[in-house]
Amino acid sequence: MTKNELNIKKSQYLNRFPETPNPDVFKDNEQIKRSGSKVVNLLKKEGLTYEDAYASLQYAYNKIKYESNFLKLN
Repeated sequence: MTKNELNIKKSQYLNRFPETPNPDVFKDNEQIKRSGSKVVNLLKKEGLTYEDAYASLQYAYNKIKYESNFLKLN
């Protein structure tokens, strides 16, 4: 795969990640902020680039969406 093809595939993958609303609209915005901070800290600890971290978040989003029947939803 050429570098250009790889960049196109990366762009297509990363563009699927939707814009998220402000966490203040959710029931427990403080928990959302704490959880989000933990995720960001973990990604930093892993030493990922911005693109790799974003791709990891996309993967997590897809996995959560797929496993949504098994997660505790209130």
